Amino acid sequence: MTGINPPAQIAPEEATSAEGKAAKLDLAAELACRFGEVRLKVTGASMLPSLWPGDILTVRRRSVADLVPGQIGLCYRNQAFVAHRLVGKRGRSLITRGDSLPYYDRPFREDEVLGQVVGVLRHGRSIDPSPTWRLRAASWILRHSELCARVLLHLRSIAMALRATKKDEGAAQARI
Repeated sequence: MTGINPPAQIAPEEATSAEGKAAKLDLAAELACRFGEVRLKVTGASMLPSLWPGDILTVRRRSVADLVPGQIGLCYRNQAFVAHRLVGKRGRSLITRGDSLPYYDRPFREDEVLGQVVGVLRHGRSIDPSPTWRLRAASWILRHSELCARVLLHLRSIAMALRATKKDEGAAQARI
């Protein structure tokens, strides 16, 4: 499937070149492995409505054995991060899928698994991405309708623009 729902790719920040971006991604993966925790910004839409572009994820190092279905795992393959929900295990590999995707990912080998998403910050507030019945229902709708996903992302961009405008107006009033 092409278009709106590529795998949830997560990048530390925008890079100026392909080599620079690859180096930043490799460094973030190395930090997660060495220090056991890393924070990354979501850039993809495949985990809607649980994770949104712009969310900040806190990821802690976990082995494949420690992860259980329903948790969100962070994996690193082909110089790209993928944060998807664990749906099962096959031996020492993880079977994952983005909440809004109709297909499973190719299994992630144990050496591609960096850890578990243990925290999500959205607009400075902590949120719980656990699969509630509401998130499951919304995920099912998004999984079966690319149009709904596009509309949802468009409405969010409008809301973000309005929020920024109100913030700017408040700052201007404070200076007066």
